[in-house]
Amino acid sequence: MRLEPRVLGSRLFMMLWLTIAWVMLWGPVEIGTIVAGVIVAILVMVLLPLPRVPVEGLVRPVSTAWLVIVVAYYLVRSSLAVAWLSVRPKAPPRSAVLRAPMRLRSDFTLALAVNTLNLMPGGIVVRVDPAARYVYVHVLDTSSPEAVEKFRRQTAHVEQLYQRAFERPEDWKPSPEHYCAPAEEYRGRVPDTEEPR
Repeated sequence: MRLEPRVLGSRLFMMLWLTIAWVMLWGPVEIGTIVAGVIVAILVMVLLPLPRVPVEGLVRPVSTAWLVIVVAYYLVRSSLAVAWLSVRPKAPPRSAVLRAPMRLRSDFTLALAVNTLNLMPGGIVVRVDPAARYVYVHVLDTSSPEAVEKFRRQTAHVEQLYQRAFERPEDWKPSPEHYCAPAEEYRGRVPDTEEPR
């Protein structure tokens, strides 16, 4: 059975990741621990296989490293902002659920981006529309147009970072195994902003 280079690369990466986790669990970085980690990783991948995820893009190492750096910056910045909102001598800001486009082509990359948005203090994804490619995020501070615009810019930037790291048009090769979620039917128009009840 012939494996595509992209699929083979993803499996090698998974084996490497499991080996690193094994070595971190057992402590000393020795040849025996590394060999045992490789054996355990292979056993886990063979005996407990995960559902196959179509590999359609290509990982760009420099863009991925930049993604990690920028997301870490956003995490620190939003943590400080939330800390200030909790101690400032004013009433809590008005919160709302905002809709933002997240038009990443791969469901796997979309899930990574949603998890990134969930990690950032001040907002949590409450709903994902995988067909229309929208995310609905409960944002802590929507007290001004500037705060809403800041949320939209940050979400668009996260989307752009994931596209550059994993879904560049020149690297994209659609897979016949690509799953498309069924479209949802709405009785009426979904507003851009929904106030919590």
